[in-house]
Amino acid sequence: MSRGYPVIPYKPRLSGETDQPLEKQLVDLEKLQAEGYMRVVHHAGERGYHIKLVLNDEEAISLFVWNNKVFQGQNTLARSYGVIPIEEIEVDEEEGDKLVAEGRYKLSRGILELVVEKSYDESIVKPCRCRYRLKLKRVYEYMSPKHGHSTRPEYFLISMR
Repeated sequence: MSRGYPVIPYKPRLSGETDQPLEKQLVDLEKLQAEGYMRVVHHAGERGYHIKLVLNDEEAISLFVWNNKVFQGQNTLARSYGVIPIEEIEVDEEEGDKLVAEGRYKLSRGILELVVEKSYDESIVKPCRCRYRLKLKRVYEYMSPKHGHSTRPEYFLISMR
């Protein structure tokens, strides 16, 4: 069930059609309290990985990372694609998507803990537990051919070894 999430106060500079309301794009991960199941997915044609954090029976957060440093306990950058329908955690192998790993996560007080319990490609990620402090870097706006006007928070993930 959809509910109100903490939102980053930001007024977009660009305008245009979008496929996602602004309050779902700008969920403030530094203030969000959530935990549960997660999946790591590589979508065909993309360089990085989507970490899909399940919020409830209907919604998830998609956090994109450009490399696998996040699974090695190294500092990295992540872009939040906000709240997505739960169906989007599914992998479409016919489209070339690949399920990389599964596990669980906890997000509390700006700390993100990722626990990879099952890896389907150990050259990308091995079972691990990593903890990060999230720090908002910026809100990035652009026009996506697929999603239209996009307003996406980007976070530094600072390792807490």
